[in-house]
Amino acid sequence: MGLVDQTNFQTDQSCLKIIGTGMSVPDKIVKNSDIRTEHISDLDCGWVERKLGICERRVSEPGLLTSDLAAKAGLNALKQAGIAASSIDLLILATATPDRQAPATACFVQQKLSMDGAVAFDVSAVCSGFLFAMTIAKSFLQSGQSKRAMVIGADTFSRITDWSRPDAVFFGDGAGAVIMEAIPGTPCLFDSELYSNGNDADAFTVYPGDTTFTMNAGDVLRLALDSIPKCAARVLARNGLTVDDIDIVVPHQPSINLLRKLSERTGIGFEKFSVNMDRYANTAGATIPIILHETLEGGKIKKDDLVFFAAAGAGFTAGAAILRWN
Repeated sequence: MGLVDQTNFQTDQSCLKIIGTGMSVPDKIVKNSDIRTEHISDLDCGWVERKLGICERRVSEPGLLTSDLAAKAGLNALKQAGIAASSIDLLILATATPDRQAPATACFVQQKLSMDGAVAFDVSAVCSGFLFAMTIAKSFLQSGQSKRAMVIGADTFSRITDWSRPDAVFFGDGAGAVIMEAIPGTPCLFDSELYSNGNDADAFTVYPGDTTFTMNAGDVLRLALDSIPKCAARVLARNGLTVDDIDIVVPHQPSINLLRKLSERTGIGFEKFSVNMDRYANTAGATIPIILHETLEGGKIKKDDLVFFAAAGAGFTAGAAILRWN
């Protein structure tokens, strides 16, 4: 249910290129032992580190908003690309923790970055949001509706976390940004396969009247391990590729256990997976752009590498994408 066949969308008449990346995380570090001491006296920190791969996370101080982190990540991406904010004509923000119910938090980011000429809007697909937003940006760029797009994933899940519950260990705050443009007449590869199934919406949700999330971790694991491999198989087959063609995996960062199981289910060697949840935990929509930025900064992605992206999140949503780096 909800698996989108994008075969008819493969025009590839222009090359989609990422020309800049950036990230931003709060200064405050909260270790597992801090949560145990302050909130959950019986938290097994060793289990959290072994099973989830999480040692610490960044948490926003009062007054630090999702738009603040997003704007800083965007500014860092602009600096890396060496371009002016005025050259961006599309700004898409993937977030599940907006500053306000209205307007779109992207509009606050637009204002903070002085992107007066950019169309700005939010995408809400929780941990899958960044892949959904990149896919939307691709359509704008390849259709010619946009010349240069900034796509940001930003979340402050600390705002919707009940710190007295054991599942408080899963999440942290952060933002990551990429700047994308299309080069006309230069064929290359960017393709994605997206998935949604509202029948499983309660696996992770914030119920009406609640201020914090409710999660069934077992259901989330099961649904992710079912949906992501299907998305991966379809996007690879559609492009005549196999898992052996993948050079590096830049995945959402839910837990080390889920990523290891995903490696087994897809047949992609775990040595190809980039991970950083040990330092940031799960930053929801921000995970993929943050780990992409760090992987690039570490010199681990080379020209012509096939980069594989994967994510799953509330909705229930999931996605997989491939990009030939250029």
